[in-house]
Amino acid sequence: MSLIALLVIYGNVAVIFNPDKLGLRGWPALPRPFALHDMFLITGMFSGYSDYNFDMVLLAERSHDGRDADRGAWIMLPLAEHFPLRYPIVYTQLFAAHHWDMLGERAQKRAWAALASKIKAHHNRLHPDARVIRLQLGTSDFPQSPYGYRAGKTATNGWSELWHADP
Repeated sequence: MSLIALLVIYGNVAVIFNPDKLGLRGWPALPRPFALHDMFLITGMFSGYSDYNFDMVLLAERSHDGRDADRGAWIMLPLAEHFPLRYPIVYTQLFAAHHWDMLGERAQKRAWAALASKIKAHHNRLHPDARVIRLQLGTSDFPQSPYGYRAGKTATNGWSELWHADP
């Protein structure tokens, strides 16, 4: 039992105090095999804090065929149509958090590109009269408010973060 307890403590410490994720490039890290690192990442979703809230955004450029109303325009895709699960799970999927945690930023960017392709294909199957040709993934950010999650969201106090944009 002591060996199991030591493994649990060591695994958590090795993952939590990862110099790369703490922004301490070049600092020494505790040895952590890939499997151990992956095993102890579950607590990561509960350990972050932000001083702002956000809504995830899927923007798509319409093709020049199909319905007339928005040909060639950028439209907002309904998030729930492509990600039907609860908000925290959708964030983990859309942010490609596991790719970032395990393999780094380059893997996360590759995951976003693959995800964008899947979202476009899914949308085009669901809406053949409103096909899309390019996709952007990101967030619409706004200040926190004690009155509720979106209570601080106004037309003038928000900003956007672009995670991925199709070429």
